[in-house]
Amino acid sequence: MSVRVGTTDRAITAFGGAELLREAGRAVGLATELDECLKLKKRARGLSDTEFVMGMAESIALGAGCLDDLAVTRADAAQTQLRGFEVPAPQTAGAWLRRFTLGHVRQLSKALLAAQRSAYVAAGVKGVTLDFDSTYVFSRSRRRQGVDRTYKKGYALHPLLCFDAETGAAVHAKLRRGKAGASTGISTFVTEALRAVPDGVEVRTRFDSGFYSGPLFTQLEGAGVTYLCGAPLAAPILEAASQIVDEYWAPCLDKDAEVAEFGYRLRDGGPFRRYIVKRIEIPPGKQASLWEGGYRYWIFVTNDHVTDAATLEAEHRQKAVVETGMAELKSNFGLHAFRKHGFMANWAWLLVVCLGHNLCCWAQHLGALGGGRCDGELRAKRLRYRYLCVPAMLVRGGRRLTLRFPAEHPFLTRLLAALDRLRPLTPARG
Repeated sequence: MSVRVGTTDRAITAFGGAELLREAGRAVGLATELDECLKLKKRARGLSDTEFVMGMAESIALGAGCLDDLAVTRADAAQTQLRGFEVPAPQTAGAWLRRFTLGHVRQLSKALLAAQRSAYVAAGVKGVTLDFDSTYVFSRSRRRQGVDRTYKKGYALHPLLCFDAETGAAVHAKLRRGKAGASTGISTFVTEALRAVPDGVEVRTRFDSGFYSGPLFTQLEGAGVTYLCGAPLAAPILEAASQIVDEYWAPCLDKDAEVAEFGYRLRDGGPFRRYIVKRIEIPPGKQASLWEGGYRYWIFVTNDHVTDAATLEAEHRQKAVVETGMAELKSNFGLHAFRKHGFMANWAWLLVVCLGHNLCCWAQHLGALGGGRCDGELRAKRLRYRYLCVPAMLVRGGRRLTLRFPAEHPFLTRLLAALDRLRPLTPARG
């Protein structure tokens, strides 16, 4: 049977679930924070700065991977009515990004940190775990501002990122030159990221060995923050670990390995700190090293003096989930490349991408859609396929707009329940 293809003037949208994103943004007071903080445009005509950010972030959350993809959501007349404004045209959005200076980037970052703080308040969290890491975003052009050749034999920028371990939200982001070291600017970055956490909430932080430094530990200890940071296998540290006698080793919780602890003081002074070491016996026939003997060692330092070593080792190993967040941003949210020439324009794009990612996380977490890494629904592809990219028809009647979903949609009940949970939430500031 042949199928005829035609067009219609009725208000039909392919993104009926976008209402979840807007309700999540409203629940954390996103528009209010942007209005108060971001002052980029000098004229009142056209879209406001808030509308630029929210329109672009919503498009990225729905699947836009670059500025040209904004044309798809811009052409959706039904969503324009629901949103109250149009998504900016790709050329207009590019010109708007090019106007950013360092001060405007700081303003946008401040607004997003405040929105994340409101999300924590709305969720009623009692403790958060923040994972810090950096990643390379490679460029095909070496003429972009800030791009440098790296040890990976390519030209790249080197953003620094902080993720919430429970929801996967990108709490904070900072763009750096490609030649920046892993821990360059980490002190200021940690201070800024902690502003997203409401008062009275317990904070635990996790780092890999690239951030290992005494000043960072002193800063976190002074702020009352618990940290778990990987330690490099330097000769003095490795020697101290290898001298632990066998009776002090205990089995790990879920690995065929052993764990122990020792005290160590850095060469630049400071207090003795608690070091947790895990060892795995090298199987016969595998290459061993002169310093490690018959074992492989993994070591990290912490200021948690209450939790047992095996539990801390299992907790620190979960820090690897931060790689999932960075892979999400690159594969599903448009961070696979920075396409603008200007450094500040690319930094602004980084923050908008993180906001689009966070809208998905907030919608899942606050709407109780099974969000979070443990439930497996954090990945954007599944969220879009089940809840966001749902066809719907917009009708007007009784002086109000009604969005009609297909009655046979298998996840319609959960989608409507999430909307019912999000709508009573009021923006709160911690």
